[in-house]
Amino acid sequence: VAAVNNNGVGVCGVAGGSGNGDGVRIMSCQIISGGTAAGVSATAAAVEYAADRGACVLQNSWGFEAGAISNDQGFEKGSTQVEAKAFEYFMTKKNHPNLEGGIVIFAAGNDGKAVAGYPAAWNKLIAVSAIAPDGLPTYYTCYDRGCNVAAPGGEYAPTTWAEPGCVLSTLPNDQYGYSQGTSMACPHVSGIAALAISYALDNNIVLSL
Repeated sequence: VAAVNNNGVGVCGVAGGSGNGDGVRIMSCQIISGGTAAGVSATAAAVEYAADRGACVLQNSWGFEAGAISNDQGFEKGSTQVEAKAFEYFMTKKNHPNLEGGIVIFAAGNDGKAVAGYPAAWNKLIAVSAIAPDGLPTYYTCYDRGCNVAAPGGEYAPTTWAEPGCVLSTLPNDQYGYSQGTSMACPHVSGIAALAISYALDNNIVLSL
């Protein structure tokens, strides 16, 4: 999302800007470590933390397995209701003069099912499925119910697992590498949201979802 454009280094982010302070700023709120999730209460606290510190777009590359929660009521009233309330809190925060509230964007999930996993499938959020280089859905992406938009997610070549069809992105310790997944598709949409906010600021437009 935030990699500086046209500087001859690494990759370009969708909303990385020129390196002169005109790109997006990122706040990272860690809720998973070594494959272990922090739990719904800690996750909700991370969402509220971001809202209280000025975040406008909440990008999420996590979620429950597709089908584990069957409907919106199950998400809103079940053990995950603390997360639902945190998202609603984020969406009511007016952290930008050209936004009526925060925007929440989720990776739809990589279970290859005709439904997005929750929280992505919740009707108040934007769920992003993945398309391959040929413009078709990737073999792994969740799709159909609960999904709102598709973006490039990359796809390893079958049998050879070649990387050129994947998304080249940043890695820790100043490295770059290829990957695939709805977690690669989601940042494309978050970057577009950031560009839309910038456009709204330049043209005195108020955006709402």
